[in-house]
Amino acid sequence: MYSVIIVDDEPAVREGMNYLIDWEKAGFCVIDSAENGLEGLELIEKERPDLVITDIKMPGLNGLGMIKEAKKKESSSRFILLSGYSDFKYAQEAISYGAIDYLLKPIDENELLTVLKKVEQQLVEETRDKKNKKHFQSYLENQTLFSYIIHKERKDEINHLSDFSAFQLIKLIRKGEKLVLQDFVQICEKCIEDNYFLYTYGDSLFMLIAAHSEMKTDQLIAELKSDTRLKATISSVGSNVDDLPNLYGEIKFLESQRYFYPDTHVLTKQSINKKAEIDSLEKLIIKLKIAIKDNQKDEIEQIVDWCVDYFQATKQDSGIVKREWSMIFIECVSFLEESMQKPIKEIEKDKILSVVWKEDSLYQTAKFLKYVFYDFGRFFYQTNEKQDIIEDIKFYSEKNYHLNLSLKDLAQEFNYSQSYLGKKFKTDTGKSYHLYLDDLRLTRAKNLLKDKHLYIYEIAKMVGYSNYDYFHKKFKKKFSISPKEYQKKWRDGEQS
Repeated sequence: MYSVIIVDDEPAVREGMNYLIDWEKAGFCVIDSAENGLEGLELIEKERPDLVITDIKMPGLNGLGMIKEAKKKESSSRFILLSGYSDFKYAQEAISYGAIDYLLKPIDENELLTVLKKVEQQLVEETRDKKNKKHFQSYLENQTLFSYIIHKERKDEINHLSDFSAFQLIKLIRKGEKLVLQDFVQICEKCIEDNYFLYTYGDSLFMLIAAHSEMKTDQLIAELKSDTRLKATISSVGSNVDDLPNLYGEIKFLESQRYFYPDTHVLTKQSINKKAEIDSLEKLIIKLKIAIKDNQKDEIEQIVDWCVDYFQATKQDSGIVKREWSMIFIECVSFLEESMQKPIKEIEKDKILSVVWKEDSLYQTAKFLKYVFYDFGRFFYQTNEKQDIIEDIKFYSEKNYHLNLSLKDLAQEFNYSQSYLGKKFKTDTGKSYHLYLDDLRLTRAKNLLKDKHLYIYEIAKMVGYSNYDYFHKKFKKKFSISPKEYQKKWRDGEQS
């Protein structure tokens, strides 16, 4: 909708123009009016309308003078003159100053619509020309910018970027398909609050985001992840223009790592280092031993996968990786032999190690060792099947119930995982360890309450409850009587 201002000293004309045609249907909207050239000039400066319809003869500054002054101030508004027959020469002069056309009073509806159609066509063409000029200018600027980013060809035209304090570079590619620039203009308009620059380079599209303060790209990354065919490589954040070639170098390095991360759609430094940051290889071996001892197949598989991530992140020579795989295997074999007090034949060890050294794929080695460690876990289970760890836990708990016991403590004491002990205890006893420990403590407390020399708060601490109110609540819930009432009845000879 294009905006219109009407300038005429006759109120009837100003009012009548509003109802002469359906302005909205014609693609225009009358936003204001003025009764002379001075008021009209103020409105033009303030509202910057697309079109001004003005009378020629008005008191003070007339229509022609208003147009001249508006042009001096570089107004982009278009003008239509209203005139009588006697003013025809003025209308011709106004056209020489850039007015589009003139209409004779009284105004004919069809003539006005014809002129408005002419104005609309000019405005559409102007908008298209501006857009094309902007796109061309943007293309030239982006070409200069990315020549610096990719080829380090620095030019003065990019110095305006020095105003920004945060930069992030993104490379986008969709296998077998050339990316359409306009599609990503729409994504950027939707997701990015800061400035952005786009550039196509072969089948790839590069996106540079420049911010004055904190970089905000969460919404953009979520949008990119939603397209599963698209692969994005995202640099870290640079702080000045001089960092831009380094960001491109980081992009190239990350791209070289896609061999190790074929299923990662959005690749960043964090995504290729996250597993290595979680655990060292030594910690992974400890976890692997516990998973083998607990015969936890899913955990064994996950830990071996973490080892793969560790090797990917450290980017070592394949010979070093095979040596470390061998070390992991030997550590687990030694742990198995020590725990079971039963050696494994050297020939069996050598067979497995030879496979490790012959494999030429990191993933195939991991897959092979998973099955080896599954077998270790089954061996542990079969050997320990007759040993009841739950009875050991009960015995330990009966000796130490006064301490602040937990499944975590027991897992450390017996060298099992906490989750495994919790599940096994509940399966074998029908109750959780926490409930079992409460029953044990409360039964001991019941016996101690028979001792008339002990205070109730002392008994609570003796059986492992540091909080008296908590002990009182637990005791009453289990025996349907408070500790004090139970003690009194016992002393009175009413409790057996």
